[in-house]
Amino acid sequence: MTLILLCAPKLAAQGIIVHHQDGTMSMFRTPKVESITMVDEENTYIFGTWYLGYWKNGSNVIHFDGTEYMTFAGPELIWGGKSTPGYYTVRYRPSSKYFLASGRDGTIGTLRWTVQKQTDDQLILKDGDALRYFYCSKELAANVLMDPSHTETGSINSILKYASGKSNSSVTPMGKHFEGKHKTTDADREWLANPANEPDKVANLSRWVKKTIKLYPYDDPKPADVNQHAIGDCCACAVYASLAYLYPDYIKHIITDNGNGSYTVGMYDPQGSPVDVCVSNTILCDGNGNIGQVTGKNNVACWSTILEKAMMKYMTIYKTNGIEGIGTEHVAPLYTGCGDSFAFSPNSLYTSELQKAIEHSLTEGKICVGGFNKGDLLCGTLKTVTGHAFTYMLSTQESSIFGMRNPWGNGDKKEDGLLEIPNDRLIVQTIDARIVDPGAAAPYLRKDLLPYTPPAYIKKATDLGVSERLLIHAKEIREDKELW
Repeated sequence: MTLILLCAPKLAAQGIIVHHQDGTMSMFRTPKVESITMVDEENTYIFGTWYLGYWKNGSNVIHFDGTEYMTFAGPELIWGGKSTPGYYTVRYRPSSKYFLASGRDGTIGTLRWTVQKQTDDQLILKDGDALRYFYCSKELAANVLMDPSHTETGSINSILKYASGKSNSSVTPMGKHFEGKHKTTDADREWLANPANEPDKVANLSRWVKKTIKLYPYDDPKPADVNQHAIGDCCACAVYASLAYLYPDYIKHIITDNGNGSYTVGMYDPQGSPVDVCVSNTILCDGNGNIGQVTGKNNVACWSTILEKAMMKYMTIYKTNGIEGIGTEHVAPLYTGCGDSFAFSPNSLYTSELQKAIEHSLTEGKICVGGFNKGDLLCGTLKTVTGHAFTYMLSTQESSIFGMRNPWGNGDKKEDGLLEIPNDRLIVQTIDARIVDPGAAAPYLRKDLLPYTPPAYIKKATDLGVSERLLIHAKEIREDKELW
């Protein structure tokens, strides 16, 4: 076995530590020696502190980012980073070539580890079928990718090979989530075209209330027109903001103001055929008449409110997905007729690769939505939220790799919910992305795509903001299975 010296190349004073049988130890300074092979394997152990980067067992992967670590000191092992450290006695079995670590106080079980790999910077231990990847510093453990063999690349084609979760379908252009769903009948078209037919209610909202619609508060659709209130459909809201950022003219193309308090939205049924959905100017509200749907600034019902209501009416017929918790790849096809998409999991790309993937996708006109698996991380002046969807945008700041807009619209008039994502690995590794082809919107891509600059607006005391129900949900959720 090899005796490793607390990641020796990083220490000012390097040397070989010898542990004597009487419990004393000696250090021999050897600046040019990083490790030493002992003759008597039975009394040799791995020394130093090693930080846990990953635990893997088949397809199950957990990233520990160096918060847990183990310190070897001869026949003793301390497992730290938890509320209660674990203390083990370690024995090496040279005949079987594995370590046996037994909890000293009897409350901790026994670990049986085989050394799979050992370098100055990395230690891989195998316990049964599970592998634990350790690194000689917390920084290395925090920065390591889900695939430790991944080599950083600047080629977009190579980066795209790490994509997962593809949703394309050979059955319908809407994507695999729409396969085998309800086929439109003449009765469906008639019901959808009648603005008097209201969608099913959601989110405990109880009343349809007639509201004044200002379709385009800033003349053209803008992400600032998307402010989520009481309905848990953040992915839909993030898609609307992405359409406004990339395709404002397409939004105008698919919404028709009928001039009688109703609006027709051009959509696509599960088979990818066009279908018109007509909605009235009654908006879903709570018992006090407060708007629960997405709105523009100052609670103004606008184009985003109309698109959301059309989606609700669509789901009343087709039931392809619930409104709350609906995913990005379930929303975008409703308006573009295309469900081809792919994703990047958190920590599957290096920072430079994720930045390149997002910039490339945005310039290609793809709808880009993402989220975080860790909350309360400061990005600019705003913080991350878990279980929630954000819209990717180019950033105005050189220190940021890109922007991600929160559809809550929180922040002052200079922010409008826009998080500036720094070149900070501890933050970047928590980010995922879902990237969807634009379908019918493609010809309407705005020219010379620029970073998002929120328009000026004046806050009012009566502004609704996001409901307490959604805020509580965002604080409680710990995985990105439900995006609200």
